[in-house]
Amino acid sequence: MSSSIGTRMPVAPAAPVTHARYRREPYVRCQTGNGSVDGKAVAWTRTEVLLHWIDDDGQAHNRWTPAPTVRRITRDESAWRDPYDDFRFYYQPALAA
Repeated sequence: MSSSIGTRMPVAPAAPVTHARYRREPYVRCQTGNGSVDGKAVAWTRTEVLLHWIDDDGQAHNRWTPAPTVRRITRDESAWRDPYDDFRFYYQPALAA
């Protein structure tokens, strides 16, 4: 997985920031100039998303990226899986018919 989502450090934007609940962060796919990166959206504003992922070398990354470059995906679609996931959140039992 590429870590080339720009060079911005994870400094919160001036707009109000919404944070995902701990261990309930949605999986997302971010389109970059070099392809895409799968990770989790840990925080967001109306215009930016704080993307978290761990690359193939085991390095953790947190980058603010423009919201239009990010789309939500399911855990099963993601090329990267958070090893600390609460599986019950992502795989809730289906409602009885």
